[in-house]
Amino acid sequence: MQKKISKLAEKLAKDIQEANTTQTKDLMTRCTIVCKKGMKKALDFLQATSNTNAIKDGAVDTVLRSNKVTKPFAENSKGMFQKVVNKTLGKKYRKVQVDIDDLTSTLKHYKISDLRQLDDSQKLQKITIKGVTKTLGEWTDDLARYTKDLGTSFDEGFSRDAIVGRNKKRSKLLSGLSDKVKDRFFKDKGLFKAENYKTYATEELSKEAQDELRDNIIASRKKVTNNIQSIHDSIRTNLNSFSEGIKADDDTAIKTIKELKQKLETFKNCSGANEASTRAELSDDIAKFIDDALSTIAKNDKYSQEEKVNLMEQLFSIKTSVLSTKGSSKGALEEIKTILKGLNEATIGDSGKKVVTDSELKQFSKLSDKIRNGITKATELEAGEYFLKQAELEVGSAANDVISILFPVGAGAYAIAKGDDKDERVSAVLTTCIPLVGTFATFVYGTAKMFSGAKNLIFSGISGLVLGKLGNYCDKLYKEYKSSGSVVQVAKDEYDKFWTELTPKYAEPLKQEETQEEKKENK
Repeated sequence: MQKKISKLAEKLAKDIQEANTTQTKDLMTRCTIVCKKGMKKALDFLQATSNTNAIKDGAVDTVLRSNKVTKPFAENSKGMFQKVVNKTLGKKYRKVQVDIDDLTSTLKHYKISDLRQLDDSQKLQKITIKGVTKTLGEWTDDLARYTKDLGTSFDEGFSRDAIVGRNKKRSKLLSGLSDKVKDRFFKDKGLFKAENYKTYATEELSKEAQDELRDNIIASRKKVTNNIQSIHDSIRTNLNSFSEGIKADDDTAIKTIKELKQKLETFKNCSGANEASTRAELSDDIAKFIDDALSTIAKNDKYSQEEKVNLMEQLFSIKTSVLSTKGSSKGALEEIKTILKGLNEATIGDSGKKVVTDSELKQFSKLSDKIRNGITKATELEAGEYFLKQAELEVGSAANDVISILFPVGAGAYAIAKGDDKDERVSAVLTTCIPLVGTFATFVYGTAKMFSGAKNLIFSGISGLVLGKLGNYCDKLYKEYKSSGSVVQVAKDEYDKFWTELTPKYAEPLKQEETQEEKKENK
């Protein structure tokens, strides 16, 4: 959420700058500028308020860790929440592992086994797939090799040991984050500097570490699945970052973006038997185009050295992604699917029977799509929300969040103890304890879903209000029951009240009016 706010604020700033440089100053243009400036101020305010969590987390964490008595509370709170988010991420990857096991098991013990039982003449049959001709036996061996690679690549990148290894690296990269956040706001009057509130400090100060881990995660994912759409999406992400960094009056860079988008769209839509060679030619063309753009940016006086480095990094990442398609850039999953689709178009000798039937291809495609979607969601979660949640925990959000919940829970316990008799204690449970315990439960659920601190508090707060209303209603029913002594009577009264409240208020006057008319007719 914070990242979306930040990106929207940057886009509005760029739109405002571009509109200010436009010669046309009609009424509609001026109104648009005013509206965008208003939205920009509102978004800047939202970004500023989001830092109150970072300030509060840092302050509470410092106080707790400075005392031997409270230090274990801070550490245990952090450990508790880390276990919750680690478990959530682990579940995502385990689901993908199950689907991969299903696919590899079906391929190895069914299809590949059947193909290897064909006679020698059938195995020597020539089959062309995507412009490459091999014997059926060779295609079967390739299928077996990529099937093995699929399982191996997933284990290397996303097994429990691999995730633990990345977590250790993440902890090392984030080890000084808490001090950086505290220094930003508590040194040199940082609390009173407006520039410190323009971005979410926790996210901004951990961005370099996040980018490094994201590259590691995506590299591991590419070995499992890496179709042209994934490559294109990655390229567009870099291109969007490049677009956000250019100045509104840089006509050359704007023209570069427009031409590059057109080339990338052509690059994406390559197909047919000559797909590989055509894409290779386009890769060289795009790479040369980017080299020219890099040279132009290096000589551009509109940008600072830091801005130039950032822009050139984005373009270089695009070039690397494009050139990677010249080799065998597909993941193991895409290689398997390509072979299966090719074998689906071929028949075994003169029998007329397809090497891979339509139903088999449909089954394999469904499983491969499930794997691709699952691992994409899991890796994006790990590189995004999971990382940010861990960064917030490093700053000290866990102890602060627990304290935020413990205060109302303590108030609920006090309300129960204060009750003079059983009825008052039951009332305290219904109106106070249930909403508070429910709030805590939804807070833990929000943590498991890796909601950021502010979002999680809002989510749990709303659930607390709903549970509070429900508790008050149950308390009212309980008191009615104690008064009447009959559950049936309470249910009947509530039923009658429900339908009475639904009855339109104008029904009775209309009935009286109708009766008066009838009286006139009778006269």
